[in-house]
Amino acid sequence: MGKAEDQAERLARLAREAHERARARDLAADGGEASDAHHHPAEAATDAEARERDLQAHLRLREEEERLLRLAEAAQRGEYGICIDCGEPIPEARLEIVPDAERCVACQQAASGGRRH
Repeated sequence: MGKAEDQAERLARLAREAHERARARDLAADGGEASDAHHHPAEAATDAEARERDLQAHLRLREEEERLLRLAEAAQRGEYGICIDCGEPIPEARLEIVPDAERCVACQQAASGGRRH
């Protein structure tokens, strides 16, 4: 198996794992009460806030899955590991640690306003 195939398989595996984590989180969230009618208003607000956090986490997992699938396809085309902003190769060490990195460190810092990802 070639390097691009290894990368594509690793990314596809990570995408499947993200999908399963999103599915598990969604099933856990759906197991709650059907109605908040019996709750005190403060409890209802707390429940709504918790549900919002769950939905945000689920959305992040789905976005991660989509990104990993997109990168797996790029690996199959031999285009994985190229920064989407500057077009330069992303260092292997970065891809090993952050396999779904789409940017080199410098471009990621610029894109996130100086925060490291």
